[in-house]
Amino acid sequence: MKTPKEIQLATLTFLRAFKDQKASELEGTFIPFDPVFLYKQYQVYLGGTILFTVLFLFLLYNAWFIDAIYYWHIDFPVILGFLVIGFFLVVSIVLANKTIKTNREIQFVLKNPNKAPYGVLITEEYYFENAPNAHHIIPRENIIKIDYEELNPNNEIYLELLLDTGNHYEVRGITYKAEEYDLKSWIKATNS
Repeated sequence: MKTPKEIQLATLTFLRAFKDQKASELEGTFIPFDPVFLYKQYQVYLGGTILFTVLFLFLLYNAWFIDAIYYWHIDFPVILGFLVIGFFLVVSIVLANKTIKTNREIQFVLKNPNKAPYGVLITEEYYFENAPNAHHIIPRENIIKIDYEELNPNNEIYLELLLDTGNHYEVRGITYKAEEYDLKSWIKATNS
C-alpha cells in the first residue's frame, strides 16, 4: 500500500509534467481529454464578454449623452453610477482576457493533442487524472476492489473503486472508454 507521502510526491511529479506539457513523455499511457470542455468554457466567456461589454457601452452612452446634465453636482448617485460603469468595464476586460486565453489553449490542443494540459495518465503504479478544476490520483496498490460497475450508453464504463487510504476507506468513481484503455485488467493485476 502506498503511503500518503509517496502519493503526494507522485502527485507533484505528475502535476509538474502536465504543467510542462510532458505528460505524454512519462512511462505509461497518456489519454488527452477531448477539448469539448474548452469549447464550452470559451462559449461562456465569449457570451459573458459580449453581454458585459454591451451593458458597459449602454451605461456609458446614457451617462455621457443623456444624464450628463445632472453631473454638475457630484453626489452619491453620480459616484455610484461611475462605480457601476467601472465595474462593468473591469468585468468585460477580465472576461475578454479569459476568452483569449481559452482560445489559445484550444488552438494549442488542436495542434498538439499529445501535449494537452488535461487528461489521464496511467502508469504501472498510478492512475492520475488532471482536469481543469481538480486532479485525482489513485495508487493501484490501494485499490481493494471494484465496488460498482455501469455501462453508459455512449460506450463509457463507470467504475466505483473501494480504496484503502491508510486511515479510512474511500470510494472513487472513474469513467473511461474501453477502447482507449483496459482499466479493469490494470486494476485486477494488483488483486491477483
